Amino acid sequence: LMAGGERSVGSIMAIDPADLWVAADEDFQEWVLERAYADNPAQCPLSTDEDDPTCSLIHFAQGSLEVVHDDLRRVLPPAQLKKAIDILRVVGIDDAFVVRRELVNYKKTCLNIQRCATQLDRDLRQLVTFFKGSDDERIDIDDERIYVHSDRHTALCDALGQCKGALGVMSDLRQFVKTVCCVSRHPAKATPEYLAGLPRSLKHLRKYVRCAGDTVASQRGHTAVNEVHEADGGDDGADFHRGEESGAAHLARAMDGFANLGWPPRIVSFMRKSLVAKGAVKALWMHSELIRGLTHLDEYLRLLRGCVTELEAMPNLVDVCASALSASRVEGVHGGDASILQRVSRACRVRKELNQLYGAVEALGDQTTWLRRIADVPTERLFVAGDADLRASTSMFIPSGFRVGDLFARQRAVCDGEFPRMMRVLRDEGWPTHLLGRLGAEKRTETNFKETTCRVCERGFSSLWVHRFICVACELNERFELGRCPYRESCASPFCPHANRCFVCDSWSCAECRLIRGDGEECLALAEDIDPDLTYLDWDRTLCTTRSGASPLKGTHAVDPDLLSMICSRPKGSVHIVTRNSYRDDIKTFMARAGLPDDIPVHTVKKHQSKAEVILEGNEGTILFVDDSVAEHMDERLMRSGVFRVLFGRALS
Repeated sequence: LMAGGERSVGSIMAIDPADLWVAADEDFQEWVLERAYADNPAQCPLSTDEDDPTCSLIHFAQGSLEVVHDDLRRVLPPAQLKKAIDILRVVGIDDAFVVRRELVNYKKTCLNIQRCATQLDRDLRQLVTFFKGSDDERIDIDDERIYVHSDRHTALCDALGQCKGALGVMSDLRQFVKTVCCVSRHPAKATPEYLAGLPRSLKHLRKYVRCAGDTVASQRGHTAVNEVHEADGGDDGADFHRGEESGAAHLARAMDGFANLGWPPRIVSFMRKSLVAKGAVKALWMHSELIRGLTHLDEYLRLLRGCVTELEAMPNLVDVCASALSASRVEGVHGGDASILQRVSRACRVRKELNQLYGAVEALGDQTTWLRRIADVPTERLFVAGDADLRASTSMFIPSGFRVGDLFARQRAVCDGEFPRMMRVLRDEGWPTHLLGRLGAEKRTETNFKETTCRVCERGFSSLWVHRFICVACELNERFELGRCPYRESCASPFCPHANRCFVCDSWSCAECRLIRGDGEECLALAEDIDPDLTYLDWDRTLCTTRSGASPLKGTHAVDPDLLSMICSRPKGSVHIVTRNSYRDDIKTFMARAGLPDDIPVHTVKKHQSKAEVILEGNEGTILFVDDSVAEHMDERLMRSGVFRVLFGRALS
């Protein structure tokens, strides 16, 4: 410390906050920018205009309470600093940042579940179609002939229905939470249209309730359609957004605690700008929208359970067939005005709706419980974004008691039990007769001919059986028999031996391989979880938007905001940049302008040199390496060393 409480930062003198407290208004801005933020001027929030929605905030670090406290420490004396921190805690900013962190990771968890469930849905649809009618039981009743599915095929149909219901719920929840996470940092911007339109925006839940209501109406002639219509706001386009939930309202509430303290207006203005720029107001807004959305989710859950109760009271398929058989044995007795086929058809529709509702209710009931725990501000970490393999999930990423994974695991067990049978039939007998005319060979047009032709067996298929130019039979053979990527013949990407998946083509992640696909949010969450001793970041298309070794000073470029937040949260000297971009001086200049700390080493790697040489040279402890190029992750030394590797991609979640 120097005389007067100042301390040296490089060649520029930093200022004691006590001097800023008594500074003249005309000196305050200059002293804050040039002295309080001498080490990192781009992170000074004074340039923020909280009333102008066009003001860009992208270069400010956000997402952590620490970046807000860092601003306060730079300008407030100790006594005022303590009081300000206490006020922010009382108005809920500390809790809001906890909720924000959990929502960001929950959003990623939903994406991983949705990916696995989408593939499961496709697999079940293939099995149901493949074995349709193969082992049905024929029943003749009077002059009617009906076919009843075997227990095996019934189990597949039930699993498909429940999977569809749960998948629709997870899709709605992911979109809801994703939109909550995307509310603007700027309080002058409007509420996203998706949130303003709740509960109508929850399209799958709305559809499930309405379809179940229609089924009840067709069976009994009445339903609670009016109640459903009112619950989702009808079709009059009413605006559900209320003014008190805007970002400006949350900013005003956060600043109410400072209104009667008599602090200098310039200090209060600085704090307003800091809360906006560093994401505190956004965190409050996110917390508020989560609580508001939960009320709509609870109402849909109530309606879905009511639909289940009504449908379960109707005649099921077994009872319909049994009563029809019994009636047919008694001369002159018939099963009612409707024919047996009509009654069977109605019973099948009821069963189909029930299966979908069973999956939806189980998934929604479980997820509203966890979202409420997040809204209530958990004292421990619940979710950490991570592995995309739902079957390999651990408590490291998903908390104990998170039951939606068990729901899909049950359906996956049904699917996995029948897939080998389908493959044996294909191998020994070929495609079933009822599918031969539906493979698409004759009905395909020129526009979809290529997309529905398997590049391996060169046979024509419908879209159900071919994905990315390969049919299901050839795909499974490539994965499990040949152990390689089925989608590209010359794919050079690493292939996970634990799940038989390609890291690039399947968008795969594997904790055992220590290679995870993710964006800036996932890198930030992973760094918080593993607390690496050293972090190495690529520059082009990772930390910065530059490409192919171009200078960041030419054109318009930006730093990834989540990686910026991660860098600011790591200890000094623990973050390095390792790049093949030769514009080292330009990179350092751009880093200073973008608000990155000035102590980050930049390592330039030559054309035929591996980045592993820089990352592993003399380094021990936990290491995190982030790069957008899969080739950089394939060095054998990195794979053997236990380095945590992130294959970076923007907006993956």
